[in-house]
Amino acid sequence: MTYTKNRKRNFRFTEARTGMRKWVGSIVILLATWSGYAAEEAKMTTQALETAVHLSLQEEIQRVAQQQNWQHHQMHLVIFVPESAKHLARCQGPLIVSSRDNQTLPVGNLKRSVSCQDGFNDWRINTSAKVTLSVPVAVATTTLNRNSQINANSVKLETRTLTRAIHFVPELSQLIGKQVSRRMRSGQIIDASFVSNPPLVEKGNEVVIIAAKGKLNASTKGIALENGGAGEQIDVQNSQSKQVIRAVVTGLNQVHTQF
Repeated sequence: MTYTKNRKRNFRFTEARTGMRKWVGSIVILLATWSGYAAEEAKMTTQALETAVHLSLQEEIQRVAQQQNWQHHQMHLVIFVPESAKHLARCQGPLIVSSRDNQTLPVGNLKRSVSCQDGFNDWRINTSAKVTLSVPVAVATTTLNRNSQINANSVKLETRTLTRAIHFVPELSQLIGKQVSRRMRSGQIIDASFVSNPPLVEKGNEVVIIAAKGKLNASTKGIALENGGAGEQIDVQNSQSKQVIRAVVTGLNQVHTQF
């Protein structure tokens, strides 16, 4: 009897297919793990950006509140971080926030730049924020016509929610005795940009012109050609020479100039 000895194959097709499935499965698991890690890194970077901008704006508003002596205030922030932040590496140091607008009051739509300077993953990205602020402000209780004087009965403090920057007045004592340079309606927030001291010199008034040079002083009379408050320069006509000069208002119906 003759026997034929066949060489055994190293592997069967079914065994190869099973190995392939295991290899592909391992790749899928690795990709899923990496994707999860990348997603978590992106989430943490975005949260870090939001936190940095939030703290920066909070400190900025608190600083202004102390400088302007606000009685109390509440703020609401909505921060917008671009999608491109997901591709940024996590910063190993503190994030640096800087302003990209020139608003003196951090209210309304703001632009902030955030940068990482840790020496490993240096980058910078632009973000934006929408800030609303609730704070007591001076409000007109009656219509104030142009050049009318403010008294205790014409203004009051009222808490308002601001959605844009305005030069509001937080204390009534800053307004009493002053005048407005434009008409303001009843219920309107008093804008400090249009509030000034009453003029010490009014157009047409006779004024004393004091001319100085070193220690020498001389005085004469003149006619004011425009209104002027303390420290403002106005045109004055010399009553004798009829010459028009520029002079600084230094007192009630008194101006100073130089030889």
